Amino acid sequence: MPTTRSHSTLCRPSSSSKRSSGLPRKPKVDSNRILKEVSDMAAFFKKEVKKSHLELTKLRIAKKRAEKALCRARAMQEDLKATVQQITAARDAVARCDVCKGCAARQFILVECGHVSCYGCLRNWFHASLREQIDTDSTIIPEYLRRRPVTAETLTELYDGGYLDVVLYDCPVCEEPVRMKPTEVNKFSDFFEVANDVLGQPKGRVVNDPHLSDPDLWKDLFHDEIQYV
Repeated sequence: MPTTRSHSTLCRPSSSSKRSSGLPRKPKVDSNRILKEVSDMAAFFKKEVKKSHLELTKLRIAKKRAEKALCRARAMQEDLKATVQQITAARDAVARCDVCKGCAARQFILVECGHVSCYGCLRNWFHASLREQIDTDSTIIPEYLRRRPVTAETLTELYDGGYLDVVLYDCPVCEEPVRMKPTEVNKFSDFFEVANDVLGQPKGRVVNDPHLSDPDLWKDLFHDEIQYV
């Protein structure tokens, strides 16, 4: 006959149940604390995003200001370039010799016609004319007075000896008769000096004639007692 277990035996907990009841319990989740941490983190990120947005706005404003400043600087540069070109053109136009078209620091004007030339061009032109007149009268003028170059002493001796009573000079541009010594133009000398310091020497600059250092620039071409027609 089978053995019948009592009710108490059936309801007794097993040893495994006893062991499982001895495991540590899981801690309770503090949902309020987690919500607060999430809220604080969200607020922090929101603050950082707002701060970044402000910095970005500042950078955009600074960029626009820099672009405007760059445009103004470029416009000023173009204006300055145009001004420099105008001053250079004015300097070169005023300093330009009517004969060789070069730019001369020292210029001379012919009173009779108003043409302006560099000293070298006028000197060469007048000397060529004087030489032509001397060579024309070669049978009368002694050979030693016909030697080159013609000096102030030679010119004086030609006059004192009666070989030259009249000298014919004219303008190399318009052929107007020249009776007076060319007059140096000093009106723009200060302008030339400042302009050359700022802009540099002009293109096509005329090399100064060595006779420009003489006290009397025209002594070997104009004699006070000779008539020029």
